[in-house]
Amino acid sequence: MSPPANPPFGDAASTGSLEPDPLELALHANDPPHGWRRWWPYLLIGAATLLVWGQTLSFDFVWDDRQFIQELSSIRSLRNAPAMFTSLAAQSSLPEGFTLFRPLRTLQYAVLYLLGGKPAPQPWLFHLANVLWHGGAAMLLYTVGLGLFGRGPCRAGPLRTQVVALLTALAFAVHPVVSEVVCWAKSLDDIMATVFTLAATRALLRWRGDRRGYLAALGWFLLAVYSKESAVPFVAVAFVIFHKLQRVSWQRSSRLTLGFAAAALVFLVHRHWVIGRTSQTAPISGSYGQTLWDTLAAGPEYLRLLGGMPPFRIDYSFMHGHLPGSAWVAWAGLALLGLLLGLTVWTWRRPASGVAGFGLAWFGLFLLPVANLVPMMQYMAERFLYLPLIGLLIALGALLCHLPRLRLSATVYALVVLTWAGLASARSWIWKDELTLFVQSSLQRPRTPRVEQNAVAAIFNLPQVRAVFERDPAGRKLRTVGPGLPARPEAVFNTLAEAHRLFPDDEDVATALAILEAKAGRFDRAIPLFEAVTRQAPANAIYWADLGQACLDAHRFGQAQAALDRALALDAENVQAWRTESSLCWQRRDYRAALRAFEKLRRLEPGNRDYEYWIRRVQEQLSSNPAPPSRPPR
Repeated sequence: MSPPANPPFGDAASTGSLEPDPLELALHANDPPHGWRRWWPYLLIGAATLLVWGQTLSFDFVWDDRQFIQELSSIRSLRNAPAMFTSLAAQSSLPEGFTLFRPLRTLQYAVLYLLGGKPAPQPWLFHLANVLWHGGAAMLLYTVGLGLFGRGPCRAGPLRTQVVALLTALAFAVHPVVSEVVCWAKSLDDIMATVFTLAATRALLRWRGDRRGYLAALGWFLLAVYSKESAVPFVAVAFVIFHKLQRVSWQRSSRLTLGFAAAALVFLVHRHWVIGRTSQTAPISGSYGQTLWDTLAAGPEYLRLLGGMPPFRIDYSFMHGHLPGSAWVAWAGLALLGLLLGLTVWTWRRPASGVAGFGLAWFGLFLLPVANLVPMMQYMAERFLYLPLIGLLIALGALLCHLPRLRLSATVYALVVLTWAGLASARSWIWKDELTLFVQSSLQRPRTPRVEQNAVAAIFNLPQVRAVFERDPAGRKLRTVGPGLPARPEAVFNTLAEAHRLFPDDEDVATALAILEAKAGRFDRAIPLFEAVTRQAPANAIYWADLGQACLDAHRFGQAQAALDRALALDAENVQAWRTESSLCWQRRDYRAALRAFEKLRRLEPGNRDYEYWIRRVQEQLSSNPAPPSRPPR
């Protein structure tokens, strides 16, 4: 009996259309089985990765690492592994703020926490994991490149194939746009999804029509999507590999792709069940169509970043929504999208450029999850390019395969890669701690409120500042710790003075510096700072009360009374203002007003018995009207 036409699985002989494995041909041509020439590219990729990113092992946790690692109780024990696949609360310590499902990343965090062996997660271990996973992704890209650049009409000789594949992998390993992913411990999900996606790609490129190879690719794909949902478009990539690269018919390619589509559907249903929704949020521009239009504005920015051109940013919230239909930046993004589609179709239709078409298709497909087709919380981020970047580098490598002078073209590309490596290494240091990350980022233009707020929070978290001031989001934003100046006030003065220079409009920074100046008796400096804060926030009673206290201490009674009147007009129950009011009235010997102030304070703070004492003293003064005591109440 003859075998059925287009069997779903079988050996290479039964399919007839599949070529000998080009990856193996490229790897082993003219080489001994375990020769040096087989392994030196991997060593070079590993060395480049460590050279550019190795310093991150000394970096701290920053930003969202707090919610995903430092405060996440689920990673404290591997016994919580089942919950990582069934509970939104197991993904972060702020599940109401982070609607996501990344169970394999969370499981990896639990392993890293266990390896640390200490009550708190150890940052160096988490950064080491990012570097190792990223190096693994670059090495896998090298093997994928061998399989692609030695295939079909693009087939180059073994040397050219190896050189182009190596340059492609090195470019990915050191590209500056990946700095956010590699340096930020929280972004391990992007790297894991990419590693498993590349492993699935390699398995399909080496697939000879057998069930085992197919199931291996399917298994890698499942690991990819359970690391991050950005891997879901591999369903379409698998079809491209089957049909375009493995030369399987449309019908059979569709049947083979069904397995990947089913796996993606299972994951998406599972994800929806855990997080309770499909999208992260409602469309950020209000309507779905407006959000897509606004997202197109990211196109020119992405193009610049893909070229490795600074500036690089940690926050793109300066990209405002609700762009008009005439916005040139959105039209530019639309033109770039049209160009990408046109190039992809053109290269797809030309047999000689099939690998370039595959790379462009990869780039476009893996941009879809971050294009707000399913609404997200932002328009763009540099980490969104981590997985798509591979496709663009593959297309560039395919072009390099066809250039006539390998030595010259490879030298030029190598110089570009070296430039990228320098930029990436320099950029990486911004991630070493929160103070550096947010303060340096806040100096970029355009400035964003979110980064500036985080920068100020990092400043107030410095030990010397934290010893004097405490920020309380639940009540008053800023409180002093202790009555007087710190033991070494110059360190706090210098820090806050520099912070005020960088953030002159921040009310907390100005208030903290003003309080220190007042404590030091420099009222000529303190009062203008307090006045500036009241101009910035004229409806805040606390700032008027602070100004009133400073003016009282400087014996500017009229100015103090005006500030306190404004504070109490804004908030008639403000305890701080009433305390200063009582002291001011006492010093001005306005005992009837002082009595009203103390009686008000007694009602506001019935547990404070000091007010009974001062009420009696005021009543005595009203009876005899002697001179006031030398130390009035505060």
